Amino acid sequence: YGLASRCARVRASDVPVLELEVPGSNARHRISEEIECAIRDDRAEAIVLGCAGMADLAAALSREHGLPVLDGVACAVKLCESLVGLGLSTSKRGGYQLPLEKSFAGIFAPFSPSGRAP
Repeated sequence: YGLASRCARVRASDVPVLELEVPGSNARHRISEEIECAIRDDRAEAIVLGCAGMADLAAALSREHGLPVLDGVACAVKLCESLVGLGLSTSKRGGYQLPLEKSFAGIFAPFSPSGRAP
């Protein structure tokens, strides 16, 4: 979608998913520190969280750091809703084009375009 060049960097906070649910863990702090590094080192202007388990942290982290912190799952759902609402689907060209027809032999012959073996 033309945004690859806008990605400053992909970072990992090395927080195990289950640790996000452990009271008293420093998971949120580690994520926040990684965001600070992204702002300082990469001049990040927005952050996309890479784990659905972090979704409930997005709003607070956004307020804390003063930039958009996006929940990747919510963004994906909204993108799908928009595509459906606009009546759009994936391209049928390039990487998403339909595969070329091919003939099958043996027991799979009925699945050939002609309905019989070549």
